[in-house]
Amino acid sequence: MSDRQRRHAHLRSVEVITVTETSKTDRATAPPLTERERSTADIAQLFDVAGREEEAIRQLDGCMARLHEVQQAKAALKTLSASELRAALEFRRAALGGEIA
Repeated sequence: MSDRQRRHAHLRSVEVITVTETSKTDRATAPPLTERERSTADIAQLFDVAGREEEAIRQLDGCMARLHEVQQAKAALKTLSASELRAALEFRRAALGGEIA
């Protein structure tokens, strides 16, 4: 379990919102939906969406790990000398079959 998951393991609230599709003119005059106007299927779908939170957090954690890796690589590249960069670009060009890196 990651540090983020441990910190948020105790947080298990679900916020339910109503999303309806209306035209721009209807939005100003339409009253908000009440609980009675939501169908059981609509509510079940809200539970399905809310249940995907942990998977979304796992994916976000993975994206953040890749982003940190990219940022570290970019920072390391900034410290290279011109001759090191030329040699690395030549190496990449050769690895790509002579194509420009």
